[in-house]
Amino acid sequence: MRRLLPYLALLFAIACGNAPNSQPAQPTRAAVGAPLGERLPSGSLIVVQGGQQRALLPDGRSIALAEPQQGARGAPNGAYGVAFIPSGGTFDIALIDYSQNPPAQREIPEGRGLINPVILWQPDSSGFVFYDFPLIGNLSALEALYYYRISSGERRALLSADQMGNQRAVALAFSPNGMYLLYGTLREDSEAIGAQSGTGYLLNLLGGQPIALPEEALLGFSGWLGDSSGFLSLRDDPQTGRGYLTLYRLTQLAQPRRLSAESDNVTLAVSAPDGAQIALALRTAEGLSALRVMAVDGSNGREIYRLPQGENIIALFWAAPETIYFSTLGNSGERTWRIAPNGGTPTQVSEGVLRGVVR
Repeated sequence: MRRLLPYLALLFAIACGNAPNSQPAQPTRAAVGAPLGERLPSGSLIVVQGGQQRALLPDGRSIALAEPQQGARGAPNGAYGVAFIPSGGTFDIALIDYSQNPPAQREIPEGRGLINPVILWQPDSSGFVFYDFPLIGNLSALEALYYYRISSGERRALLSADQMGNQRAVALAFSPNGMYLLYGTLREDSEAIGAQSGTGYLLNLLGGQPIALPEEALLGFSGWLGDSSGFLSLRDDPQTGRGYLTLYRLTQLAQPRRLSAESDNVTLAVSAPDGAQIALALRTAEGLSALRVMAVDGSNGREIYRLPQGENIIALFWAAPETIYFSTLGNSGERTWRIAPNGGTPTQVSEGVLRGVVR
């Protein structure tokens, strides 16, 4: 049971992380009039500063994000967002197209009357999954897991209510190539925390039935490999308490491979865009935070930077072949840095914590 809780907590956090900022209120101008915000160019950094989500643009400007662009609701390419429009105690969702001037709003019929709408974008921003995740005791108007395609406006159910039975599906992550969706399930009577349920599945979007993942495969899910050949799992060793990294290859799901040494204490991990290398944040034996880069099979590990005492890595992104970003928390507050995979002195790029990089 204790080892199941992180997985359930992760699913619950994903579902709640999309939730509207407040209880239903009068529609804002962004919801019923001309949508606010602008298209974010490639390379923009999404950071949280003083509790506010902002975009740091390549031209040096810093702008506050419109609500449909915040969190999981903003498309990875910065061109789209999803608005949650208050409607009689529930929410209707609508696509906001920031590639048009002024931004255009497109209604989604199946996305009406949702209690706690959840959004998950495809990595290439060609579409997104949407579904409802109400708390226990609330009946949703949308029982299926739907996919919305931007180019055509097509909506289709990826998982029907019949397929889910008495389970609730929580979409976790699309593969970088867009072919696969990892998702978890929870009992209908479960709000995740403390529930003795939860199973992971792999869905091929080209067709076929979902594939059940090995037990604990989604515990500590830490992202896909950049080439979509597998995914990483980061969890704590029950004996030592140290974090360790495991790789699940799609061709060998029943044979996961531990990548980190028993002496390592891994706190974060991210794949390179091509899937050939992995960057790790670790705690050293001296209690310092360090960055390491290694091959995807765990070999050729090399430390590229060690942080000063009192500084901890709290976010990690491998945004481009030669660019790794990481955020730190310490005596100087929250800051975000850029470093090359071969190491060197990092460059501070922003105050605050990095939440994403526009592609």
